[in-house]
Amino acid sequence: MKKQILLVEDEPTIQRLLYFLLSKDFDLRIAGNGYEAFLLLEAHRIPDLIIMDWVMPHLDGKSFLKCLKVSGFYCDIPVIVLSASENINEELNGLPYAVDKCLRKPFDPIILKQAIAETFNTNAY
Repeated sequence: MKKQILLVEDEPTIQRLLYFLLSKDFDLRIAGNGYEAFLLLEAHRIPDLIIMDWVMPHLDGKSFLKCLKVSGFYCDIPVIVLSASENINEELNGLPYAVDKCLRKPFDPIILKQAIAETFNTNAY
């Protein structure tokens, strides 16, 4: 069975790029913001990884991550943040919970695949 990844990204172009890059190797679910992501989390099995944008409408990355990490159900899901924000590292360092990886947009697809492999502790890529 393929590992499941929840992609939380509001930009359709990046959604399609990530789907193209990852759908061969992973079972993907896609949400356009944090609110949609929680609906998917409740409706499907818990994913093995969440790849999320930081700046999103309705429930932004900071709020989504906080809800995720303080929950009893989803707090152990690894998270990779993708962000174009200039201050993303400062914002993440100021949080009381950590993410597994943070990549700046535009990101290198090879680096993203390596980050996923490291998160899963495999040598798949």
